[in-house]
Amino acid sequence: MNSELEVLIRFNTNYNQEDPHSKEWRVIVNGVEKLCNTIDIVCSSKTSKNFIEGVGFKWHIQCNASELIFEKDSHYDDETHFQKITIC
Repeated sequence: MNSELEVLIRFNTNYNQEDPHSKEWRVIVNGVEKLCNTIDIVCSSKTSKNFIEGVGFKWHIQCNASELIFEKDSHYDDETHFQKITIC
């Protein structure tokens, strides 16, 4: 069994500079989206072009990680919005 996590990172086109709680980055982990403001990547990464059904092509920074460290955002109490994500 492969324990690596497939991570895709792209800019959040819904980001609103005027909203202090808006998140700049989409981080898709094994198909599940997380939002954050800061990302630290401490593993190998590359760029990729991926086709997403119903959306079209999107360009990502792609990583195969063994661990993710999530730093909570005090304005949200959920598993989607974070201040920082570290990808190891």
